[in-house]
Amino acid sequence: MSYRKDDLVGIRKARFASFVLLLVCFAGLLVLLVLSLVGLWAYLASFVIFAVLVVFWWFYYRNILFSEAEFFKALATEMRAANRRLRILESVVRQVGDGVVVVSGDGGLVLINEAAKSLLAVLDDDLEGNRYDEHAADFNPKLERKAILEGAYENKTPEIISADGQFYKISYIPLVAEKGLKSGAIVVISDVTENTKAEKMQIEFVANVSHELKTPLSSVRLYAETLISGAVDNEEMRREFLEMIVSEADRMDGLIKDLLYLARVEHTGSYTEMEKDDLSLLVRQAIKKLGMTAGNKSLSVNQMFANDLCVNVEMDRGHIEQVLFNILGNAIKYTEEKGRIDIDIISGQNCVQIVISDNGVGISEEDLSRVFERFWRGDKARTGKTGGTGLGLAISKQIVDAHGGNIGIESKLGRGTTVTINLPTARSRGIPGIL
Repeated sequence: MSYRKDDLVGIRKARFASFVLLLVCFAGLLVLLVLSLVGLWAYLASFVIFAVLVVFWWFYYRNILFSEAEFFKALATEMRAANRRLRILESVVRQVGDGVVVVSGDGGLVLINEAAKSLLAVLDDDLEGNRYDEHAADFNPKLERKAILEGAYENKTPEIISADGQFYKISYIPLVAEKGLKSGAIVVISDVTENTKAEKMQIEFVANVSHELKTPLSSVRLYAETLISGAVDNEEMRREFLEMIVSEADRMDGLIKDLLYLARVEHTGSYTEMEKDDLSLLVRQAIKKLGMTAGNKSLSVNQMFANDLCVNVEMDRGHIEQVLFNILGNAIKYTEEKGRIDIDIISGQNCVQIVISDNGVGISEEDLSRVFERFWRGDKARTGKTGGTGLGLAISKQIVDAHGGNIGIESKLGRGTTVTINLPTARSRGIPGIL
């Protein structure tokens, strides 16, 4: 038997009927007393009728008692189950990662989980009186008890608040009792910092792509319209315009290739062409390939590691070569003429470091935290002279991360930059010198 409210109403009606029947029995007893004065047979008949009524009442009332016992037994079972579910729910709410605050209809604090306590810097001693509101107001006034009730009762949509550089979404949920009456409110506080930053980066990404494509497209159109109009009759100038069109087209092509490359690296995450290879040889080859570019600026490029060094790494050779070209290319690009670039390889037991240092223009402390953002190119006035898409470091970081390594940058404005690439070394196989 399960608990139903209608069952209780039926039991109450049956109990009332049983008492009515009992009154009838007493009325029969009075009739018996009156008839006993008339004669013996009337007395016996009245006694039999009274006995039948009493027996009937007893069995009827006993059924009521059984029904009532079953009802309260079912009620107790459901209360225990509800209490168990409530404890489980409370345990889940207390341990859930999002902050949860429950407020009763009269403004009392019913529950606050550990995440909310940590977020609002609330201690157990602060849950009495107005202490909670004081802590909540320091974080954001919208989390005070009165504000929570108002937000829930007015069905406010979730909103984003900020605190200490983080972003949080607060959602109000009204507690509804019987007959649709609102008896309190719940507020859920979710950390959406990463999502908010991702959305902001996505917006900036689209804006940057549009800008990077619009600039060369405008130049191409301008040069092409000038040539079509016949305004340039000088062969040398016409050739110069055509070269500019080709240069801008190459710039757009490079941007599109970098975007496709970055998207491919992000979506694959791992490489099928991973094989054991000599990293030091790859570094020496990269230095040699970029030697002419460095020579055009009379840069001093120094190999700080031994020429016979051999460090084996499980890697996708083409992707790691792309990283080296990006980092060395930046060092050459942002180092003034007759500057210096040092390349070193430091081999450890489980990892190897590639350290590329220059004494170039450097990066400000403010911009240093943004160097791996897509399209970041620091000082636009400075980087505008050197070109580039601003995707090189973002691509490099994705590749190194996918290889199980990491990349870091240290720099001071006007004093140069040091880039450190850490990669895990390949596992050695075999046992040398066993004979």
